Amino acid sequence: MKYDSIFDVVGRIMVGPSSSHTAGACRIGYVSHIIFGGMPLEAKIYLHGSFAETYRGHRSDVAIVGGLLGYKPDDERIPFSFQHAQEKSMKFKFEMADLGPDYHPNSIKIVMKTDKKQLSIVGSSIGGGNIRIKEIDGLEAGFDADSPTIVEVHDDIPGVLANIASVVSIFDINISEMHLSRNIRKKIAMSWIELTKQIPDELISALRKIPEMKEVRAINV
Repeated sequence: MKYDSIFDVVGRIMVGPSSSHTAGACRIGYVSHIIFGGMPLEAKIYLHGSFAETYRGHRSDVAIVGGLLGYKPDDERIPFSFQHAQEKSMKFKFEMADLGPDYHPNSIKIVMKTDKKQLSIVGSSIGGGNIRIKEIDGLEAGFDADSPTIVEVHDDIPGVLANIASVVSIFDINISEMHLSRNIRKKIAMSWIELTKQIPDELISALRKIPEMKEVRAINV
């Protein structure tokens, strides 16, 4: 068997009993926290497949809430995430859900809200603490957040991707992969770009100046 990373063999540094159900669950929550732009005031978490069956024993619920608070899988505050969420006035609720046969058995849908915005994310924990973000607000995704990744929502018109790539090139950073997902009815698109270097704040600021850009998030690892 071929392994892509040493983490596929020994697993990730983590707090909790299971790389898939604890570390992976926390990473989905953590990446959701970043894409949402911070801690939600409310979170409804739909557990699919084996997550729905075993989440209490593996402390998946505690890990997801910790991720939504901004805790990484090795954060020693994770066991106290329910208490910390209450202290920060973050409400959360877990429900069992069947997301359908096309989703990995270890999948979660998180619907996050504040007074001003709402965002839904579907992520899957695929083993060894590794994850795959599958959907963002109904738009198809497919990134693992293992590389520095920029996630953008923008108008779906010609030339935007070229402008994005041009801005990235100014900062002397190579693009490893670039993907696009469209909502034709709403005339919006989401792109995600995996990069070879850490993402500086100046790059995000420059991308936000593109006229067609609606939202930009940086996931640094």
